[in-house]
Amino acid sequence: MVVDNRERAILALHAFDALRSTMAEDAFHDSVDPRAALAYFANEATELASTVNIDAVREMQDLDRGNEGRSRTERAYRNWCLEHRLFLCPLNDLGPHLAAAIDNLMLPPLIEGLNERPNGHLPPPIVGFFSQMKQEYTSARFTLFEGVSSTRIHFSDRGVALTDTLDYPLYSLASERIRMAFRIAYSLLDKVAFLVYRYWALGKVPDRINFKNVWMVEDKARLLPQFEERDNLPLRGLFWLSKELFDDQLKQTTAADARELHGIRNALEHTYLRVSEGWAKPFTINGANNDGFGIAIGSDELEAKAIRVMQMARSALFYVSFAIGVEERKKQLANPNQLIGSMPLYSLDDRRKRRDPC
Repeated sequence: MVVDNRERAILALHAFDALRSTMAEDAFHDSVDPRAALAYFANEATELASTVNIDAVREMQDLDRGNEGRSRTERAYRNWCLEHRLFLCPLNDLGPHLAAAIDNLMLPPLIEGLNERPNGHLPPPIVGFFSQMKQEYTSARFTLFEGVSSTRIHFSDRGVALTDTLDYPLYSLASERIRMAFRIAYSLLDKVAFLVYRYWALGKVPDRINFKNVWMVEDKARLLPQFEERDNLPLRGLFWLSKELFDDQLKQTTAADARELHGIRNALEHTYLRVSEGWAKPFTINGANNDGFGIAIGSDELEAKAIRVMQMARSALFYVSFAIGVEERKKQLANPNQLIGSMPLYSLDDRRKRRDPC
């Protein structure tokens, strides 16, 4: 699923080391008799060692070399992303390694029939859509970093007349950045659902699609036939990731904080999220609501929830890219002798990301 051969080899190396660690003398097993599990782990490690030159990969991995950043702020930002596993690079799942300080996740090569877009001369729209989602994710990530790391009063906050409601309210540009990052990250999950709807041609009502219900028959808690027994592990992972969210119609969830995240998102979008300074929360906030008027939360808790939703959005982008890769490989295997023309795509130069003055 990982396209880059170097990254795939490094991930295999760390998987091998993790499997071997289960057989260490000081390993703790939450089982009365771990022999069956140990035999399975040993077999998996042997299979990896037979396909990957473990010693060679260990010598070449060089995980501590990468883009540190040009300024002190950029270095702090990159280190923060690495610590919270927020880079769109598979190597970041191995830890805060500098080699992972890059957002190199891309869609796999796509195959289209000539009759699918008869008037289309540009790349498939899915390519641009995925790039837009990546841009929204990385921008929200930086916005969140600015919010959680800000210690100064921004000039835009000066002269803004606000009322002190005596519960240590937090009003500032920094606080709004955290709110914005939460909203953007949560909305990305629904956009991933829209991508699933379009790529797998689900035939649902597009205006009613969200990350929770895209898998289900319209207005029913029943899985769509397209997904039943589908041989696509990343897609299955994306489905189970959606189970970590709460929905008023589909209330089953696997995450303890799913309803809370849903409530925060709803309050941010439609009602009132009252944020108090984190240290004052135990003294000022009693329960989750403010006399039925919105939701009350501490600033530290909001920061933690925003990071969590950002990590979920990151996982969704990985899963959907890998899932599409599985489907595209199926197309190739189903028609090995089919003549396929190619249309090369090029990376957008960073200089073109500058906004030209009007």
